[in-house]
Amino acid sequence: MGRAALVGALLCTGLPEARAEEPDAGIPAANTAQRRGILTLRASWRTGVPDYMGGSLTVNAIPLVDVELGVTLVNPLISSLYLRAGPRWSLYEGRNDAGRGLSLRMSALAGARGTTTYLVSQGGFGGQWGLNAVATLEGTYWLARYFGVSAQLVAGGTTYFPLRRPVQVFLGPLTPDARFSLGLSF
Repeated sequence: MGRAALVGALLCTGLPEARAEEPDAGIPAANTAQRRGILTLRASWRTGVPDYMGGSLTVNAIPLVDVELGVTLVNPLISSLYLRAGPRWSLYEGRNDAGRGLSLRMSALAGARGTTTYLVSQGGFGGQWGLNAVATLEGTYWLARYFGVSAQLVAGGTTYFPLRRPVQVFLGPLTPDARFSLGLSF
């Protein structure tokens, strides 16, 4: 009776040799896992406060961390550059086996933002640095395993450090930083 049970169990589950010949048996599970995006290029046009237009590059090749570098134009005389980093959380991952589908992520980023202006009255440049902190919500629709279209919503602000120079670009304790941008993810 014991041998019959063993033979029955082997027949129901399939023999190890038969499973080894299945087409997908030789592919390790790691090769079928979804590849996360490693960078996103974004642009915004008339969708930000105080920024009029801008561009950014977000690198997310480090697990659970976003690093973002951006350039913005507030008006023709005021521009800024920022570098910020922080943790990233995946809210939804709906990609199929081919790599297509929707991904939603949220990040909390902090870093430095430098703002420069051309002072027409003084014929030179002035500017200041500040601490920038934002929260982001990003959705990417992956058209292929390595290419997607991204939309990002950013909300936060910048606190500029006091200056000992007569030129101050922004007044007040907090300058808002909000924008909607579109981009391409790879």
